[in-house]
Amino acid sequence: MKVLVTGGSGRLGGYILRDLLAHGHTVSSCGRTPPTIAEVPHISADIGSLESTRQALAGQDAVVHLAAVAHPKRGTPEQITQANIVGTFNVLEAAALEGVGKVVFGSTEATYGFPFSRLPVMPRYLPIDEEYPCEPEDEYGLSKLVGELMCKRYSAACGLRTLCIRICTAWHLDRAGTEIAVRSGPWRKAPKAVEELWGQYREQLERPEGPFPIPGPAAPRHRLWSVTDARDTAQALRLAVENNSVQHGVFLTTGDDTCSCEETPALIARYFPDVPLRAPLKGYATLYSNEKAKRVLGYRPQHTWRHGDFSDWMERGSH
Repeated sequence: MKVLVTGGSGRLGGYILRDLLAHGHTVSSCGRTPPTIAEVPHISADIGSLESTRQALAGQDAVVHLAAVAHPKRGTPEQITQANIVGTFNVLEAAALEGVGKVVFGSTEATYGFPFSRLPVMPRYLPIDEEYPCEPEDEYGLSKLVGELMCKRYSAACGLRTLCIRICTAWHLDRAGTEIAVRSGPWRKAPKAVEELWGQYREQLERPEGPFPIPGPAAPRHRLWSVTDARDTAQALRLAVENNSVQHGVFLTTGDDTCSCEETPALIARYFPDVPLRAPLKGYATLYSNEKAKRVLGYRPQHTWRHGDFSDWMERGSH
């Protein structure tokens, strides 16, 4: 398939570009800056402009829409609305006008309202699934929820296939991929060291209550200890591209475990003793259900922070 990735130059963009290429797709990246993957063609475009977006999408079979302001404190409410809501409208409208068959929309767990709430939110039940009410307090989560609703509208009104992937805290845990990620997105002008980023992950493991410097990550306690290896997030997005059975759908895609050193039953006993459980949660089981993505898309998380390059770095004393 010919697949265009908006935001391909971002931190997650490199992972999905490489995954699509590895599975035989013809891939282009769209945005204001070229991707760090040299073999991927760059289409210079501004998704804030419908005409520019139409030109970028012409001749594509599918688009993975990742371009966004990805944190409520990385832009003003106006900037987030323009980039995330108007930009998503332009991608959907351009896809409909240009005959692109499918849009895979990069959404987020922030649609539920947990990560960036002013105070920790008590869940109605666990694990969180796609039927759980979405009540975001912040502009970022709200903008993504609006994006999901626009996707549903374009599927119903225009016949466009739209699959919304709720990405749950993608961590860069393999050294090769992280070396690219730290030179991408907001870090392009001032690249981080791999160890600096991994040090931030280690701090989240050690201080789950936070707080962390703005616009840093949501504290693990606030986001219910969600974590996904970026390679698995890329897998989910690619499977959505390849799916031919869904007209419109929303899918939670998280890793199979938490980013906690404490087992999940102990976390629940401490923080959520009265919250109803709709499924057994043993060991380090995630508090977000990825069962729908597994059943419908064939999603299978392959990685965890507990094993691999990041874990090896932790065991060596983080040096």
